[in-house]
Amino acid sequence: MFDFSLSRGADDLSAVVPADRPAVRSAGDLARLIAARPADYALYFDVDGTLVDIAETPERVTVPTDLAGDLAGVRRQLGGAVAVVTGRRLADVERLLAPAEVVGSGMHGLEFQGLRSPGIEIRGIETKCIEIQNHEMRAPEALRPDEARHGVPQLAAPELDLLRADDEGPVVDSMEPRRQERPAAQLPQGLVDGVVRLAASIPGLRLEQKGPILTVHYRQIPTVGARVEAALTVLLADHGDGYHLKPGRAVAELIPDGTSKGTAIARIMTAKPFAGRCPIMIGDEHADEDAFAVARAAGGFGLAVAGEHFGAAGAAFHSAAHVRSWIADLHAGLAQ
Repeated sequence: MFDFSLSRGADDLSAVVPADRPAVRSAGDLARLIAARPADYALYFDVDGTLVDIAETPERVTVPTDLAGDLAGVRRQLGGAVAVVTGRRLADVERLLAPAEVVGSGMHGLEFQGLRSPGIEIRGIETKCIEIQNHEMRAPEALRPDEARHGVPQLAAPELDLLRADDEGPVVDSMEPRRQERPAAQLPQGLVDGVVRLAASIPGLRLEQKGPILTVHYRQIPTVGARVEAALTVLLADHGDGYHLKPGRAVAELIPDGTSKGTAIARIMTAKPFAGRCPIMIGDEHADEDAFAVARAAGGFGLAVAGEHFGAAGAAFHSAAHVRSWIADLHAGLAQ
């Protein structure tokens, strides 16, 4: 096992490495180390805020045209050992990074794909969208009458509903069903009801249900973050048995206990071609710290991207653009 220890400095990634390897003091040094011995390393990336810039809503992110090619090139050069570890659905990541092949985990360790190991192929999400308008939940015609109670549509796993507040009026946006190979955990209905009431009481909140995960977005009204997290903490105490709160960048997620980006990367690390390699996890938010801990415990790196969660003094990268530039430089270095 590799013996790496990462410092917290943005410009000093000092590490203790085997005697035949140079010290690593920057992300650039690390890229050169990977280029010299690509078969020794595996890369893991968060998506939003790491590979792509944060946008007002998840659907509005833009992807630079060269990112997919650089990622695909690095993946080939590392023998396939490049994965995403994200809270997004993998189907969403596939659309963002097309035509690059997406391997890794989505939904905080609840979804996996592309891993060469028995029992690690778990896919399948269906999404419907519902609008919250004028503090009322309006069920679209696609919902049956028995799916609403007291004027509030009932969300029940494994169905996924996206609830959002804006000024555009009711919209229903259905995606094609995807094969679901493992039944989703059941979201407690009391928890769902409470979160829906919370969203209806704060204009601008946007709710997203991804199987058993319930996400509250507040990027459009960032000043309510503390209020939202406090309210969710109370709801979890009353109705959230088996769930925990994971805050992010202008987002708070209610996630089943026992799953995280840490469990995701740990599982990927058992599959070929990731097994036995030094893991390098790059991320920008609170949820990524679970994956950092697993990577470091395995002798690897957890590299932070500066932003709303990590300050510049504690980050290896100053932005998602810096990460993309690093990937491009690594691609070029590996090609030499």
